[in-house]
Amino acid sequence: MTSSTAPGEGTKRNKGGRPTAEQASDLDRRIRESALELFLEHGYEGTSMNGIAAAAGTTKPSLYARFPTKEAVFRSVMGWAVKRTDWPFPEPPAPPLDDLEAALTEIATTALRRALDPSMVRLEQVAIAHASSYPEIARRTYGRGAWPRTKLVADLLRHHAGKGAVDADDPEMLAELFLGMATSAPARLASFGIIRTPADIESHTRAAVTLFLRGLRPA
Repeated sequence: MTSSTAPGEGTKRNKGGRPTAEQASDLDRRIRESALELFLEHGYEGTSMNGIAAAAGTTKPSLYARFPTKEAVFRSVMGWAVKRTDWPFPEPPAPPLDDLEAALTEIATTALRRALDPSMVRLEQVAIAHASSYPEIARRTYGRGAWPRTKLVADLLRHHAGKGAVDADDPEMLAELFLGMATSAPARLASFGIIRTPADIESHTRAAVTLFLRGLRPA
């Protein structure tokens, strides 16, 4: 994933030797991906700016020009990683909206699969370890509406509320509650090394969907 060639070497540059916009964007991506790998493997304390620059195939001056400190890299990378839709695997297309139970089940299954991926579990562990030092990271990355899936569930609820099928006065809050039921307990256990069996995970998802739908029934 990384390269030992500094950005722009062997490639065309703008006049004056400055990297093109494409080269600069590619370098930003390499830095973030390399830093993410190092933070997950070695933690914050075990990762150095020298290591990030070497893994990204760039120079320390180029790295410091973008991020003046390791803390700045960490803040940027953590928020970026949580919101990525292509990592640790590409997000599938949104399910059809017409069948509420089927859509919620599919969304919950995908959310839980992502939450239990080893890379996400490790990211959660690193984030928790430094939550007291960087509380704004948690607010920015885990706050209301931070993840696109929250909006997907909220839009799904609006669709069915509009047809009178469910009561959903605050779709965003309900979306958070649903995703919390679907993922929080298994993800927290995984952060302590406790991984449930596939059968238990399936049962958990089914129960979360059933309980959530029961609470949405019109009075």
